[in-house]
Amino acid sequence: MHLIYSHNYATARTFALRNEFMPGDWKWIQDADIVRQYPRADVYKVTHWEANPHRDTIDEAIERARASRRLGTVSEVDAGGSTLGVSGA
Repeated sequence: MHLIYSHNYATARTFALRNEFMPGDWKWIQDADIVRQYPRADVYKVTHWEANPHRDTIDEAIERARASRRLGTVSEVDAGGSTLGVSGA
């Protein structure tokens, strides 16, 4: 599963389409429950991810998942680009 951390669904969807993620293979991280529901998922932080209205609880859930080794790669990428860059993995 690919989890897309952005400020809104439209940005997450654009990123998924540009990277050819299939429907059902990705989710927008709209709240911390999404992170908890998909252990070992890869997380993509795209443009303006820090403006997500639930950022505090999402960041906490990501850190807990990382600490318990229940999270895949965390990448910070440009939403408009099609190249996935890795940072903080």
